Amino acid sequence: MGKMQRTKGAKWERRIVNDLQEHHIGARRTAPLQTDGHPYPDVLATPLWIEAKVGKQPPIIRGLEQALATCPSTHIACCVAKKDRQAPTITMLWDDFLELLQEWRERGER
Repeated sequence: MGKMQRTKGAKWERRIVNDLQEHHIGARRTAPLQTDGHPYPDVLATPLWIEAKVGKQPPIIRGLEQALATCPSTHIACCVAKKDRQAPTITMLWDDFLELLQEWRERGER
């Protein structure tokens, strides 16, 4: 991966963190490989374990698979992707989405 792609990816990760923080959700970028040798997501925003993908054809399903492979049971694996010059999307397992909806409904929000 070239320097331009790495810079673009890092900028995208920072935007995800900033957007989440604007909505009062604690989030931070993580190093690809922490010192303890365990894999971490691109962005950690409890309860979300986020892999970030950006580009002309971002590998959304591969990003979700990557998140699922490393995500602990205490988090929800997802891929936040953005195709160049288009709106961002989020991909997660259907059951996780339904669980989030149920929690949201139980809180009586909206």
